[in-house]
Amino acid sequence: MAKYTRLPAFLVIVVVLGGCPQPQGDPKKSANRLDIAKDALSRGDLDTADAEANKAIAYLATNDEAYNLRGLVRVVRAAGVTRLIEVDDCLTGVDAEAMRTDLDAHLAAAEKDFAKATSLAPDYGEAWSNRGVVASLQDDPERAGEYFARALEHPSRLDSPSLTRAHLGWAHFHRDDHVQAAKELLQALQFQPGQCIATYRLGRVYFAREEWEKAAEQFQGVTDDPACGSLEASLYLMKARIAQGLTEEAIVARDTCIRMAPKSCVAAQCRTEGARLP
Repeated sequence: MAKYTRLPAFLVIVVVLGGCPQPQGDPKKSANRLDIAKDALSRGDLDTADAEANKAIAYLATNDEAYNLRGLVRVVRAAGVTRLIEVDDCLTGVDAEAMRTDLDAHLAAAEKDFAKATSLAPDYGEAWSNRGVVASLQDDPERAGEYFARALEHPSRLDSPSLTRAHLGWAHFHRDDHVQAAKELLQALQFQPGQCIATYRLGRVYFAREEWEKAAEQFQGVTDDPACGSLEASLYLMKARIAQGLTEEAIVARDTCIRMAPKSCVAAQCRTEGARLP
């Protein structure tokens, strides 16, 4: 303080405070806008969520949660495009290509937002996990696995460690590391028994290893749970039952698959691969 001794007292305070880092923006207004964005996203109002996240960022450019939320909006938009292509109607050709261009754009924008969030807060586990989800959707399991591993290093800012571990197991599965995939998925189920995603994915590991009974048990658990509603589980349950030689059970799985979303690509697979059934 020696160099400030000749300054008036109020100027000493100004100089000292001026040397401290201050938020560049308005944290309170940014937080308020973020709360509005979160509520809108929970209601499925993507336009409002996006607009409010933008305002939260405008008020405070270092709001890592706002970037993460805006990335989530873009992931939800991507999921909507995927549903249009593969579930509501199994699109092919020019129509599908046009929509896949939109899908790629949404995912690229989401990755940019999640990357910004992790650059602002390297301990932001949820943003790392979301980066992993995007990488998985972009068919890059190697990068996805790296992001999920980083997320699990920061559980204090991770919404669901068990879900992230299930995602990590899926990344291992797509790298053909079935041993590590099973390990991660079993651990995920240990912490959250009955989790739909982990249960289905563990079934896929067993199916890939041709352990038909164990695979069918996992798929059956998913199809029997109304909260899961997995088309893919019905498809693979049908395949597992066919491999077991259990025709009646395979027919039930096939019909369930087709009934859930008749125009979907998965239902088309169920029809094709189940055509030899009575």
